[in-house]
Amino acid sequence: MLRTLSSKLLDAIETAKKSSNRNFVQSIDLIVNVKDVDLSKPENRFTETIELPHGLGKKRRKICVIASGDLALRAGRIPLVDRVLGKEDLEALVGNKRMAKKLAREYDYFLVDPSMMGIAAKALGAALGAKGKAPVPIPPGTELEKFVEKYSRSVTVRLRKGPTLSCMIGTEDMDSGALAENAEAVISRIVEKLEKRFRNVASIYVKKTMGEPVKVEIEEK
Repeated sequence: MLRTLSSKLLDAIETAKKSSNRNFVQSIDLIVNVKDVDLSKPENRFTETIELPHGLGKKRRKICVIASGDLALRAGRIPLVDRVLGKEDLEALVGNKRMAKKLAREYDYFLVDPSMMGIAAKALGAALGAKGKAPVPIPPGTELEKFVEKYSRSVTVRLRKGPTLSCMIGTEDMDSGALAENAEAVISRIVEKLEKRFRNVASIYVKKTMGEPVKVEIEEK
């Protein structure tokens, strides 16, 4: 199905690119609507983080690393890390709901030293939960720079209360073929999580930030 979808995605992306021109680089978004999925059942709800093969163009994800000691020093030397929070920073956040909410809005992913997961949850858990985000533990021994790079080019999709999943797949100045491959990566992961695979997909759209949704023509299964 994905093979036949590729050209349809490419056509829809090209059409979306031609609409609603602005004097700034707009995002290209993917919207997937599902059908015949009972979201009252916990097993049908999911959250998936997906690394895009071609990244997000000029709008990479903002990364906050929560760590101490050598891990914090290494994180601070990685250009893709936007902020490093240590133990004292988190302790100052405990009970400060306004600042916690601000941080939860500001960063897309919070990568956390496993030894600091407890204090991270205490300081930021409620704020991150409200945004549908969760601290990501940094696996021991991982190559930190590659781990950060993975999340800087990732998106998260959620199927929770309503039958629609959406995410950014890049920017309008990216190659259309690259955008289509990013879209395929997201659609493939979504379909893997659906009980009836493509038969649970009602419709797919792509759109620019300020543009109208363009429907991707998919074969009925």
